[in-house]
Amino acid sequence: MPHSLRTFLESIDNRMLHIHDPVDPLTQIGYLCSESQGPLMFHNMPGFDEWRLTDILIKDRAGQAAAFGLDSANEVCPYLAEQMATKRGKSVMVNDGPVKEVKMLGKDVDLHALPIPQHSHGDGGRYLGSGITITKDPETGIRNEAIIRMMLTDDPRKATFWMAARHNYAHYMKYVEKDEPMPMAFAIGLHPVYEIMSNWSGKHEDFDELEYGAGILGEDIEMIKCDTIDLEVPAHAEVVIEGLVHPKDRAPEGPFGEFTTFGAGAEGPAPVFQITGITHRKDPIFRHMQATWFTDHQPLITLPMEATYYNRLKDTHGNTNILDVFVPPWASQFMMIVQMEARWDGQVRDTLMSALSGPNLHVKVAIAVDEDVDIYNAEEVLWAIAA
Repeated sequence: MPHSLRTFLESIDNRMLHIHDPVDPLTQIGYLCSESQGPLMFHNMPGFDEWRLTDILIKDRAGQAAAFGLDSANEVCPYLAEQMATKRGKSVMVNDGPVKEVKMLGKDVDLHALPIPQHSHGDGGRYLGSGITITKDPETGIRNEAIIRMMLTDDPRKATFWMAARHNYAHYMKYVEKDEPMPMAFAIGLHPVYEIMSNWSGKHEDFDELEYGAGILGEDIEMIKCDTIDLEVPAHAEVVIEGLVHPKDRAPEGPFGEFTTFGAGAEGPAPVFQITGITHRKDPIFRHMQATWFTDHQPLITLPMEATYYNRLKDTHGNTNILDVFVPPWASQFMMIVQMEARWDGQVRDTLMSALSGPNLHVKVAIAVDEDVDIYNAEEVLWAIAA
C-alpha cells in the first residue's frame, strides 16, 4: 500500500487527540493547534460537515521518528542525512486515484468550501499553508515542489500567493518572459515524508522533491494528470487545487505570521492564482499546518536543513564525528546546535564556521556541545554554554 497521510495517521492513532466537540476552523482551530503538544484530529466543524482536519503531526522528534519509521528521537537527523545522500526515487503515472473521487471544476470551483483556517490574529485573511506547491520548468519539464502560503480572497476562484526566492518562482519568471500563464497546483494531505522533502532546497536537474521523498520511503510515488491543466499531482493526496498564474495579474497579499514568528514583512502585490479545479477524496481529511511557533511549520523546513548540514559538517577537517544536528523551533530556524566529538584544537571552531557559511541563509548562531548534552533540551544547552 502506498504511503499516504491516512497510513501515517493510522500508525500514530495512539498519540492522536480526537476532538468531537464543534470547533470553528476559521476562528478557533488556529489557536488550538498553536497550543497543542501533540497530534490533533477535529471531527466536527460546523459548515464543513464532510471534512475532518488534522495538524501537529511532526512537531517534535517523536512525531518525526514515527514518520521515518524509527524508534528513537536521536536517530532522526543521522537517518535522514544518510537517506538524502544515497536515495533517489521515481514517479509513475496512473490513470485513476483517490484524489479524483470528488471533483469541482470550472464554475463549480469554490475554494471557500475547504476548511482553510485563519492562522493568527492580524493575518490578511484565511491562509492555506499546507499545500505542496507544484510547478514545472517549461524548458526541461522537471517539476519542483515547495510549501508556499496562499491567501484566500473574496472571489472563491482566486487567491494570492507568495513564492519569491524559490525554484517555483524561477519557473514563473520563465512563463512571464514567454507571456504565458503558468500551470500550478497545490497538493494537500500527503505522508509527512513528502511534506518534509518538499521543503528541501537544493539543485535537482533530473528529479523533483516528491521523487526524493519516494526514495526515502522506498516506493515509487503514483502521479496522475490534473483535470484542467497540464501538470501531474500525487494520486493519493487528500486534496488537489489546480489553476493558472497569469504573468501580469497582481493583488494585495499579507500580512501573515511567518516562521520568524513575526506578522510583518514579505507582503505586498503578489501573483494571482486563478483556480480552475479542485479534486479530493471522499470523506476528506484537511491537513492543516499552523504557522505559529512550536508547530509543524518550523521542523518541516529544518529537517532537510539539519540533514544537509549533518553531511556537510562531517567533511570538516576531512572526517569530523558529527553525532546530531538540531535547529530548534524556539529559535525560529536561526540557531543551529551541533552535537559532536572534538578530537583536536580548532576542530570545533572550524565546524561552527562551516555551519555559519552553509547553503541555507537562516543560521545566525551556531553552538557545539559534547555528546553528554541533550541538544533538544534548551536548559542543558544553556548550562553547557554557561559552564
